[in-house]
Amino acid sequence: MEHVMPSQDCTVRKTRPGWPEIVVGLLTYVILISLLALWIVQTPDEQAELRGIVGMALNGIAGALAFLAAYVIRIRDLNAFGFRATSGKWLLIGAALGIVAFGLSILIEGTYFLFITEPNTQGDFQAAATAGTLSLVMLLVAGAFFTPFGEEIIFRGIVANALNRYGMWAGVVGSAAIFAIVHGPSVILLNAFMVGILTGVLFRKTCSIWPAIILHGVCNGIWLIQYSTI
Repeated sequence: MEHVMPSQDCTVRKTRPGWPEIVVGLLTYVILISLLALWIVQTPDEQAELRGIVGMALNGIAGALAFLAAYVIRIRDLNAFGFRATSGKWLLIGAALGIVAFGLSILIEGTYFLFITEPNTQGDFQAAATAGTLSLVMLLVAGAFFTPFGEEIIFRGIVANALNRYGMWAGVVGSAAIFAIVHGPSVILLNAFMVGILTGVLFRKTCSIWPAIILHGVCNGIWLIQYSTI
């Protein structure tokens, strides 16, 4: 697969998403996630397994729908949003960085909980992961595929992509900060910021969304498998 150098396309190309796509995409995503949160709150604790699987899948679908809302307003060119081939080397780097991201998240959470106590925000996912093989497989499909795909195409394919025109700090750090904020005020915010930095760098380096999706999926998948051992 062809590898396109950033200097040739990613950081200087004229056809790329901008503020209209950021506003429409993020607004759509926040509305859909708010509706999802409302459903989760209204679903009884006895259905924690269902909340974990369906909630994870719907989060990814929300990202995909938000992307589509931004996609149709102006450019309508998937290539401009990072849907492009890259080299196998970068896909392997994405997978390796997914393992690194998991290790860093362990370090982040270990340090965080030395100073702060908060309710368990991952209880639904833990319930689904420990409810049997079928439940775990469904959770992995939702959490290691749907969610990474949906979140990356909106936060890297649109947000980081558009902000990259202002330089690395805006494109990588700015998009990671936005990605973290939408995860809410918990330790997950810090983990999301870290993952956002890594995926933002990968996207800027490769012009392709696929290494970032792989990184995100590997990190999520390892976490979910770990939940099954609790």
